[in-house]
Amino acid sequence: MESLRTLKPFFLIPQQWLPRRCIPHRYYCSKLASGSVAPKKTKEATLHKFKSQISSGPSLQDFVRGVSDNKIPVFNEEYAEKHAYLSEEYDMGKARKVCFETYGCQMNVNDTEIAWSILQKKGYQRTNDLNEADVVLLVTCSIREKAEQTIWNRLQQLTAMKRRRSKTCVPMKIGILGCMAERLKTELLEREKLVDVLAGPDAYRDLPRLLAVAHGGHQASNVLLSLEETYADVMPVHVASQGCSAFVSIMRGCDNMCSYCIVPFTRGRERSRPVSSILEEVRMLSDQGVREVTLLGQNVNSYRDTSEEQSCSSNLTQLSRGFRTVYRTKQGGLRFADLLDQVSCIDPNMRIRFTSPHPKDFPDEVLQLIEERANICKQIHLPAQSGSSQVLKAMRRGYTREAYLDLVENIRRIIPGVSLSSDFISGFCGETEDDHHQTLSLIREVGYNVGFLFAYSMRNVSPCISLIYLSSVNIFTVIWYCVTATLPPSVHFSHWLPYLCRKVKGLHRTCVGGVMET
Repeated sequence: MESLRTLKPFFLIPQQWLPRRCIPHRYYCSKLASGSVAPKKTKEATLHKFKSQISSGPSLQDFVRGVSDNKIPVFNEEYAEKHAYLSEEYDMGKARKVCFETYGCQMNVNDTEIAWSILQKKGYQRTNDLNEADVVLLVTCSIREKAEQTIWNRLQQLTAMKRRRSKTCVPMKIGILGCMAERLKTELLEREKLVDVLAGPDAYRDLPRLLAVAHGGHQASNVLLSLEETYADVMPVHVASQGCSAFVSIMRGCDNMCSYCIVPFTRGRERSRPVSSILEEVRMLSDQGVREVTLLGQNVNSYRDTSEEQSCSSNLTQLSRGFRTVYRTKQGGLRFADLLDQVSCIDPNMRIRFTSPHPKDFPDEVLQLIEERANICKQIHLPAQSGSSQVLKAMRRGYTREAYLDLVENIRRIIPGVSLSSDFISGFCGETEDDHHQTLSLIREVGYNVGFLFAYSMRNVSPCISLIYLSSVNIFTVIWYCVTATLPPSVHFSHWLPYLCRKVKGLHRTCVGGVMET
């Protein structure tokens, strides 16, 4: 009990830690009382300073531009460097024979001409005979699954031919160029070792080095996409220009990001070739006797050369009425209307076409120019893809059925007798029977001269991979039958017959592409 009496209450025991804890708190409170510290005002001032720094600081484009400017010279210097273990002519073709096989769109035809121009300068020779080819390059397409399956089958055939070759012969090298190389790079290199060389759409300049590595016994690939590459300084070798027509690429890539399309992922962001380079190529083709030139681009009529100091007037309409984009449109520079104007003036006897356009980029000034210039063909490809506004929204096309029909009416008002063609996709994700019938009614209402009909093909990278996939092969078959069976030729051409009848017994300029053997 005595020991218990000696115990003192807790609050009477001197606590040594209390001064250490309380002194800073007491100091802080005294500062608050004196007004020297104001947490709320300090926080607001810091936040205001941060926001002002963000608003006045560099934008995303500044970072992209800086990274691009820094990397490109390093990339070029790396391959220009002379290594002690490589001779100065290590990437020369040494008269090796190369065979090109081109699949897909017109852009791939132009890519073949660019790749051949690069290899030709390195001493390669071209052949169409596989038996004598040292290198076989397939310029590929990835827009649909069927196109890719065609390439896989062809690779099996070429590999079998490669194995049958005599061991005394130089081993044949197989290369994949273009969109499929970009999309399936890993699978192409690893699957049964079918491929020796891979080159994406922006890596054709690197082909001589890649082939040199392959001839050394190793696989080689370059599938880097570029923000600037347009091959403006590479003059394509137009093998087809021995006839009367040729393709001229004016831009590369696409920014539209339609939900069904893989092009932005395989060909990169949209960039335009300088006007001066395009005009030089068209003049060269005119001197060679070419009578028809087709201007090419994934979205050809959104062309804009921002490298030019000239700029378009700000009061000119940039988009078709009722259309919108998912990206910020470029400002300044020379537009597609300016390019078309200059190209059509080079040779009045040379016919000018362009493909493939987007309906959103048809302002009145483009249509009026087509009507005014006699050598610009009165034919417009106007891809609709669907006649249902609901499906068009899911496709992220940037317009409705009504806006599309208004554009068709405006085109026919400005260009009487114009020929219209279009693309259509059947069986898109979530498409209903009613949506399908709206597409059929659009085809009837517009009365196209030519229509290209495709069953939807799922692409793993495209944005619509997240949508519910309701279609099947059987539905594709039914839809395809409905489109082809319910639209007889009379539906397509009934409105066109009166115009053709007025042309009978008239004198017209024609272009003979060649002679077909029967």
